[in-house]
Amino acid sequence: MKSPLILGAMVLVASACANQTPEQQHEVACISGSFMGAVLGGAAGSLIGGGVGRDVAIAAGSVAGGYAGQRYSCG
Repeated sequence: MKSPLILGAMVLVASACANQTPEQQHEVACISGSFMGAVLGGAAGSLIGGGVGRDVAIAAGSVAGGYAGQRYSCG
């Protein structure tokens, strides 16, 4: 279920970059890197624990993944 959603988001980002200046492409890359990092971090966090601990792990994974994605994609 998650794979088609992620694939769709990647196609949307790729098509949005088609007719943009390099500065706009960089900004889209930064935003999409942050978004994808947060999604993947949240998914990884959902594999940990249960109950409230799982909710905390999802939130922490999303924040950490968003930060890592932003750092990676924005340079």
